[in-house]
Amino acid sequence: MTEATTMPKPLKNVRILLWFQAVANILVGVLVTMVALNALDHGDEDAALPLAIGIISLIIAVVLAVCAVMLSRRAAWVRTTVMALEGISVLSGVIGLVTGGAVTLLIGIAIAIGILVSLSNPEVKAWFAA
Repeated sequence: MTEATTMPKPLKNVRILLWFQAVANILVGVLVTMVALNALDHGDEDAALPLAIGIISLIIAVVLAVCAVMLSRRAAWVRTTVMALEGISVLSGVIGLVTGGAVTLLIGIAIAIGILVSLSNPEVKAWFAA
């Protein structure tokens, strides 16, 4: 078997989707954090959970961005990390749908499943094994 010198196309698509997710997480994280901090400033003690969610969203954005950068460096931990985050994303999206969340959660679920399928591609697995 020859060693691949160029990143497989499915992995290039994953990188694009990871950047999209990172930017979306930054936007949502900043918005939720700002709203929660404003509510806390006005005495709403129930804003602690949204604040935590906003901060977690920002942390996830940083992890996704780092993973997007490290894909081309064949860092084996990237595939595992991304697959774990996307699995959590699918699970939280399904829970959100079941508990009455917006149908737009389907977009996030579809992106996460697409990334998981792409990272399970034999060509992608070989890229990280090289």
